[in-house]
Amino acid sequence: MAEIVLVQPYTGSWDEMSIRYPESLLSVASVPVAKGYDVVILDQRTSPNFEAELDRAVGSETVIFGLSAITGEQVKYALRLSQLLKEKYPHIPLCWGGIHATLVPEQTVRHPLIDYAVVGDGEYVFCELFERLRDGAPVGDLRGVVYKTDAGIASNAGELEVTERGDRGAFTFVRKNGTADIIRDMDSLPPLPYHLIDFDKYSVFHLKDGRRSATLNTSRGCPYRCKFCSDPVINEGKWRGYSSKVVLEKVRHLYEVQNVGMIYFQDDYFPGSKKRFIEILKGLGEFDGDLKWSTLGVRADTLCKLSDEEWELLARSGCHSLEIGIETGNEKTLARINKAETIGEMREVNQKLANYDIKVKYTLIVGFPFETKEEIMDSLRFAVELETVNPNAYCLIFNFMPIIGTPFYKDALGQGFKEPQTLEEWGHMDFDSWLRHYRSWAAKDYIDWLEAISFVSKFHNKNVGYKFGNSALLRFCFTLYHPIAKWRFRHNFYDYCIEVEMQRWLLATKFALRRGYQKLQSLVTGVMTPAHRLDNPRPVSESGPGC
Repeated sequence: MAEIVLVQPYTGSWDEMSIRYPESLLSVASVPVAKGYDVVILDQRTSPNFEAELDRAVGSETVIFGLSAITGEQVKYALRLSQLLKEKYPHIPLCWGGIHATLVPEQTVRHPLIDYAVVGDGEYVFCELFERLRDGAPVGDLRGVVYKTDAGIASNAGELEVTERGDRGAFTFVRKNGTADIIRDMDSLPPLPYHLIDFDKYSVFHLKDGRRSATLNTSRGCPYRCKFCSDPVINEGKWRGYSSKVVLEKVRHLYEVQNVGMIYFQDDYFPGSKKRFIEILKGLGEFDGDLKWSTLGVRADTLCKLSDEEWELLARSGCHSLEIGIETGNEKTLARINKAETIGEMREVNQKLANYDIKVKYTLIVGFPFETKEEIMDSLRFAVELETVNPNAYCLIFNFMPIIGTPFYKDALGQGFKEPQTLEEWGHMDFDSWLRHYRSWAAKDYIDWLEAISFVSKFHNKNVGYKFGNSALLRFCFTLYHPIAKWRFRHNFYDYCIEVEMQRWLLATKFALRRGYQKLQSLVTGVMTPAHRLDNPRPVSESGPGC
């Protein structure tokens, strides 16, 4: 029986591609584990009988539940999981953390299923919240915590005020009437307690040699100020990273102890300073190519600044792939989003990368509130150009989504976007489906066009295949649809894209079959599974707070 039970909800459709370690929960667990407290991590995505595992973990010693959710589809699953926890254990408080709770903490805690929210970095704050609840101590002065009182919602986190200064993309970030943890000294954090999870249940990338792949966050935040991005809001405009020495210690542990053959650095901006970046590359090179790596966050202008010798170091370091957010192929749009780099730099880096055996994923965004169809076509033509010049490149295209707290969120509201008013409504706020659920500036035929572009981009290039780490079925479907998607992408033909509806139908069918199987299990075993229970929940209004 555990004192702290951390639970990972389903992510949603992304679970069909790969299931990554619950690194946010591992981070939250690190401090209480280092203090000797009993912590359990349960993961809905990997558990064949989640409720039985939950019953084994929870006992009289259990003080608090914690879960993390990102805005969008995962909020829906997190609410279903919260309902389950409150039905079974109404006396145990539930705390939400992560991106969504940080962006809308008061609205989160206002929900009858949720007792606390932690804003910002949660490692120390969550542990202290546990200690105070265990000891019956008040939480009124605990930084970053939002909670219920008899008088309503109380917040120790205050409100983050973001102000644009001048016309050169500079911003100031001031938290008023409260505080929240933004940990500066990352090296001071305890190591991640990997013993709390089963490594074999997770797969980031599909590796043919059978070895494990892993994610690793080496930093938090981003020093840049793109107007569509939530990162500056979540991290209050600060970039913080582990030292290169600690990064390489973490890498060696994954390689030697966990038999990891590939690491995906899941940072918003991996390099940090150039000195740190080069030191990490040198350390990775000591594995002599036996350890591969990829990264989520690197910029074209950063790579432009590398010397020829440093490019060779990058190639020798075991670099398998890089992901570069270029966002657009239109210079005017690039300036309006405050990207602070040029299309010329993107072309230069793409030409350079074409000389190496390194896959590169470029991500673009279409459908900004101010963007014209011709400006979007510039992006589509630019994507084709990049892939033509570099056979190792592929482009994924996402629909713009307004994120609360960003400058473009205000613009979207001004263009007619009707923001979600409840947690349930936020469950539809994801890149693939938000335009169909919320009123905006986009007409139906425009929405159809944008969705077709995004869908086709995921299947048009064979280089994306390694991303399907979790599903042999999805890799098979990719092989079947790839020739059609490739033709559409090359010819910029996105009309009559019935494939989007077919995908929705297939996913809905799969989820229905999974729920049906779990219901059948419940009839055979006499134990109601999570899917059965959550398909027939009691009304939310009947569920009160746990404390």
